[in-house]
Amino acid sequence: MENLKQIPESKKCEQAKYEYIKSSYAGMFEVLQSLRQDEVFCDIKLKTDDKKIIFAHKVVLASASPYFHAMFTHFSERNHDVVVMKQLDSTALQVLVNFIYTGKIVINEENVRDLLSAANLLQLQEVKEACCNFLQSQLCSTNCFSINAIADLHSCTELLTSSELYIHQHFSEAADGDEFLSLSSEEVIKLISSDKLIVPSEEKVFESVIRWVKHELGTRKCILPQLMKHVRLPLASKHYILKKVVEEPLIKNSLVCKDYVIEALHFHLLKSDDIIPPNNRNTPRHRDNVILDNCGYKIASRKHRIFHEDAMSRFVERCRQQRAYRVRRL
Repeated sequence: MENLKQIPESKKCEQAKYEYIKSSYAGMFEVLQSLRQDEVFCDIKLKTDDKKIIFAHKVVLASASPYFHAMFTHFSERNHDVVVMKQLDSTALQVLVNFIYTGKIVINEENVRDLLSAANLLQLQEVKEACCNFLQSQLCSTNCFSINAIADLHSCTELLTSSELYIHQHFSEAADGDEFLSLSSEEVIKLISSDKLIVPSEEKVFESVIRWVKHELGTRKCILPQLMKHVRLPLASKHYILKKVVEEPLIKNSLVCKDYVIEALHFHLLKSDDIIPPNNRNTPRHRDNVILDNCGYKIASRKHRIFHEDAMSRFVERCRQQRAYRVRRL
């Protein structure tokens, strides 16, 4: 008995509390997934349009998805054991249910659109953000327009902003792709009218417009005047206007477009003391690099383009002074 370890006597008998916190719930969800796969204790069947059935537990779905939580607590489905999930891809739904039970998901080019659509409906924000991150990583000149449309459709704010920025910064490459040809006239107008569009010269914008119109000439040629209203033709070189624009058959057959060509040529003929009536077509884009020449903006070669803000300010002030002087003389 002498060798037994002595246990110290407690100084005071007090109510004790010992709190144990489980470090991981992974094991629990593995059991739940196993039960679901074996269709044990499942109290809901999700039926898709293609008649496929996905077994699950209401409490698990409701704990992960606000959509299912509302369905099983506030709507008639709470008393049903079968729910029809309309307009949801069965494979995407299966992947998302698996994610709810396992916390794992694989996103690729083949499933990202269906997963994003389904995750947006089921309000699985983590999956929605993961899909947006994947699409963001895949942005290129061949898919930027479709990704932008997807972001707009599913209210993916950050992806919408980044895809728009990508399109503005890589317009030359993106406009050469097939997706550009599928844009609506409203989308093309919104794009080419943007001050944020970055192009080597306004000639690229003109060529893209002509290419878009010719892709479906029968239905689009009547829209050309609306498009040309937003092409900043005076900022193209005089040589290009005379050699390319004037000789373009679509321009020759449109009186309105001819007026825009005349306006552009008149812009190049202005003398140094002429006042330039400002409009959207003779105003450089926000990120254009331009030089000032004879009181007008001229796009220089890509190698030598500069933007001289001081000269711009002096030009504006001189025009104001000239206008004031002419008014006094009247």
